[in-house]
Amino acid sequence: MKHGNRLAVCAAAVLCAGLTAGAQETLDLSRRTALVTAIEKAGPAVVTINTVKIRRERFSDPFYDLFLFGPAPVREEAVEGIGSGFIVDEKGHILTNYHVLQDADAISSVTLPNGRRLDVDLVGADERSDLAVLKVREADGPPLPFVPLGDSESLMTGEWVIAIGNPFGNMMRDPQPSVSVGVVSATHRRVSREIGEGERFYQDLIQTDAAINPGNSGGPLINALGGVVGVNTMIFSNTGGYQGLGFAIPASRVRRIVDEILTHGRRRNPWFGFHGQALEEVSPHVLRRLGVAGKEGVLVTEVFSASAAGEAGLQPGDVVVRVNGEAVAHPTDVDFVNWGLFVGDQATLEVNRAGALLKMPLVVREYR
Repeated sequence: MKHGNRLAVCAAAVLCAGLTAGAQETLDLSRRTALVTAIEKAGPAVVTINTVKIRRERFSDPFYDLFLFGPAPVREEAVEGIGSGFIVDEKGHILTNYHVLQDADAISSVTLPNGRRLDVDLVGADERSDLAVLKVREADGPPLPFVPLGDSESLMTGEWVIAIGNPFGNMMRDPQPSVSVGVVSATHRRVSREIGEGERFYQDLIQTDAAINPGNSGGPLINALGGVVGVNTMIFSNTGGYQGLGFAIPASRVRRIVDEILTHGRRRNPWFGFHGQALEEVSPHVLRRLGVAGKEGVLVTEVFSASAAGEAGLQPGDVVVRVNGEAVAHPTDVDFVNWGLFVGDQATLEVNRAGALLKMPLVVREYR
């Protein structure tokens, strides 16, 4: 081969190698999508919450039965539970769902994705909103990873979101969280008030089709920027498994509840200050005597004078037809609007008083 040809071959080889390296770099960059970057940002702060419940049961012992030595012995068994959570600040505060902890006798530990185990204490909880705040005890080691609450108000239906948590974590042998990707199916979703048996405020939720399964509860729902937009909380399912209907508590509400718990040690109980009865449950004779002509609303039966409603001018015999623009037909409807508010929030009662419609602004107070 001539010298010139050898130079040409070498140059071509170098060029091909350069092109191959460039193509590989382009391929690598195309794989590192916004979703990958978001997961890398939030994932290290997601923890596995390990709980223990002591199950006690008496068992039959023929020796005791025969000689009547007293009650049969009690057998104790430690039942492990698992859930998800995430560290939200450099102080080591951890967010999770209340229902992850509610049946547990103890929180044995929380585990970071790198296997690091941490001891925690319960700071406070809001059972109605299904949220709880834990705090890591003083621990040696590197600074804790955390991912702060982000913005849920700007969420758009159809945008990408990622659920991170530990579904079926007791079946896995490592603490690495799982991720599932979907879209925002709806925002400000109001589900039936029978969900949560009327005791949980499952309202104003983010709906997503990102897979949420048992063990995911308490983990973060993040957007494509890695910001926490919600706390994964529940699913609708006929089988107990994922069927495309998952729900998260929006970060805007979570932030207010966390602030309440960290400031007051609890979620203060908001209260309007009156009791009532559904019109449909009151006899027509009583309604005629009270001069109530409408068919919908909540008949006020008692007003506490030193309350927000009392100072706003509400009276027994009034009929509350709307609270903050939302129609109410039963006292539980009023409760749900109430539970969605916080002490210090402003509210407006729309009241039918003998045919006249009145608007009564008030400031929500704490129930004592």
